[in-house]
Amino acid sequence: MNGSELNWVLEAPGTSRSGQLKSLYNETGARRRRAHQKSRKGCANCKHRRVKCDEGRPSCAQCLERNWRCDFSVSGSRTPTKGSVSPPGSAVTPPASVKYSSSPSPELTGYSESSREWKHARVLSFLERTEVPRRSCGEPWTYRREDALELLDHFEDTTEPWLGSPYSQNMIQTHGISLGLQAPYLLHAILAYSASHLRHLHPEVKKYSIAATMHFTRSLQAYSSQLVYEVESGNANALLSASGLLAKLSFINTPVMSAEAAGSDPVPAWIRSMQGVKTIIQTPNLRRDLEEGILSVVVQHYNRPADSEAGIIDISNTQLGAVAIRVLRELCDVGTGDGVVNPYTSVMARLEQLMLTLPTHDKVDQYLAFIATLEPSFIDLLKRMEVRALIILAYWCARLSLIQQWWTGPSAKAECHRICAHLSTNNDPIVQALLRLPNSFCGFEPHAADQLPTPPSSA
Repeated sequence: MNGSELNWVLEAPGTSRSGQLKSLYNETGARRRRAHQKSRKGCANCKHRRVKCDEGRPSCAQCLERNWRCDFSVSGSRTPTKGSVSPPGSAVTPPASVKYSSSPSPELTGYSESSREWKHARVLSFLERTEVPRRSCGEPWTYRREDALELLDHFEDTTEPWLGSPYSQNMIQTHGISLGLQAPYLLHAILAYSASHLRHLHPEVKKYSIAATMHFTRSLQAYSSQLVYEVESGNANALLSASGLLAKLSFINTPVMSAEAAGSDPVPAWIRSMQGVKTIIQTPNLRRDLEEGILSVVVQHYNRPADSEAGIIDISNTQLGAVAIRVLRELCDVGTGDGVVNPYTSVMARLEQLMLTLPTHDKVDQYLAFIATLEPSFIDLLKRMEVRALIILAYWCARLSLIQQWWTGPSAKAECHRICAHLSTNNDPIVQALLRLPNSFCGFEPHAADQLPTPPSSA
């Protein structure tokens, strides 16, 4: 909020700056119009519509909200078409003539909305209007506004597997920034994810750490507000994309969050974050848009029954994994047929698929779907630190860590290690035998490692 806006809020209606009372009505009884200074520097669209223009460059708030091309170079002689990308015949808002410049030149034209220069200009305009980053008095500029353009380029240009499955990565790198310009929570999530990756690659550069924290916080706040108050009116693709990025960011921050929340909520923050996907997919309007949109393939992983999953069998893990699953199924009383609803049945079916197939990059969405689709009854078991639920989560972490992406390994091992350490005092030999596999993945060394018992034949 600038100084003039702050003064307007603080001033009492009907009171002059000198402190003298001033009537809000004229001598005829009609309400007085508030005096204002008329500006003739507004954009062509606002002039034509006769609405107040905030004169924001490269795009004013009115045009930015309607996704119109904003033109300050000509008089308002064109009529905007409602719902169109831009008013017919309008000039394209100029991008920066110099890369990473925070002051786009208004004279340049001819850039398409899919061009990098156009995205740079739009993002800089958004960050300027929202005063991001905001520097405290006397604090040096460690992370500057133009640094965000480096984060955008890194997000679109990184070719290694680092964002999930190849399909998901291609979709969000292609469409993410365009979607984010209409959904601030997604744009901040993109900047936070890119900054976190650069921090991982260059931990000595302070600006990446500052940018990662700042954009993650802003994204989480805006995303939470959208889910609580305006989920029905949200952009389905933007919401699902943001949910996936925030889930990964929460998982990356697992060691920090676990230390800060020690003794409070036994359910890790990253699980609750991943559960946000369920809210989006279960919202009828959003689900319909998702099933018909660019992320339809991703959504299938959240709707597909566990027994329909197919994949290449993991030969190296088949024997040990199969024995572990059989013992764990018996421990969870799965398949007993006693007529009681068992919260472990569907979870074990999905875990078995993950245990017996190769953990490749194209399986990342399937791994995230495993957590996102956990039923409230199973979440409650985790909250009560139920042994069998914790073992299942440890197995999930152990398998996820085998997918060699920058965000999977360290956090998965840290979470698996936490669970194994907690269960190391359990005196049940079957529990200790089941923990042998996750212990080996996370490096936890118990006092004694028991062998997995051979379950009785199902025949």
